[in-house]
Amino acid sequence: MKLKNDDFLGDLELCANEYFKHIIALSYSNNTISLYKRIIFQFLIYSSNFQEKMRIKNIKTAYIVNFLDFLENNSKNANVLSKKTKNTYLRVISSFFNFISENNDNLYNFSFNFSKLKLKTNKAEEKLSYLNENEEKRLILYLDREKSKKNTYNAFRNSFLIKLMLYAGLRISEALNVKLDDFSLENENMFKISIIGKGIKEQYAYIKKDLIEDELEYFYEHIKTNELIMKTKNNAKLDRSSAFIIINRIYTKAFIKKQGLHLLRHTLAMRLTEKGVNLVVIQKILRHTDIKTTTIYAKATTKSIDEALSLATE
Repeated sequence: MKLKNDDFLGDLELCANEYFKHIIALSYSNNTISLYKRIIFQFLIYSSNFQEKMRIKNIKTAYIVNFLDFLENNSKNANVLSKKTKNTYLRVISSFFNFISENNDNLYNFSFNFSKLKLKTNKAEEKLSYLNENEEKRLILYLDREKSKKNTYNAFRNSFLIKLMLYAGLRISEALNVKLDDFSLENENMFKISIIGKGIKEQYAYIKKDLIEDELEYFYEHIKTNELIMKTKNNAKLDRSSAFIIINRIYTKAFIKKQGLHLLRHTLAMRLTEKGVNLVVIQKILRHTDIKTTTIYAKATTKSIDEALSLATE
């Protein structure tokens, strides 16, 4: 296979078509072929978001891991994929790229290291990874120090991105598209954020004014109100894969041994649930279309309730 390397999605589609011929020739069962095709097609849909910014030769482990995060965030019921399902996806994607390594004329070689990847399990309290209070404090302290020490656009951008997910419950796809024009005062203490949510429908998220005043003041001085806030040094839109890498590095520097973008939104949901906020209110804050999705967080706190009651009776 001769890859162009200037047409990211085109190269992947070429490889996918050749890979499907390959597994059919190996007499895989119809069910296995169907499964492999479904997973590869989902990978192509995910990759279509990076057509202008990625090249096939630049695909690394983080890009594949972010694919799993993409699947969770875009599932109809916002379900967390089981450990078994994730392992299946990783096995298929690894097989796909092994085939590309062995059959491309460009001598591209792909090797992904998933050995240190801690996959979430099916148990509600485990699969809903979120920051505890100490981790949250360390994260915000690190962001504040970076803003104060560096005073750069990226430092303020990173802080703002994390706060929008952590305190307003924005999904990463929503946070990456915000502009200053999207923010308006709901009251003296609260900002209302106009966003385009799932289904291309305008929705509103909310965040306390004092949490983001510092960042907004900086952006009003450096960009136009109709510009995207989440952009790179080259003035290009910050993409999901880059955001995934940036935020995971920030976790590490804040001594947080967790990964992922969606755990910030999970943290807000769990914090609200733990404080006894009505599920209907949490549903509105997170903009869940079905309250069944919101009840996942209530189930996940059962362990905390049990521990609290045990302490009360000691």
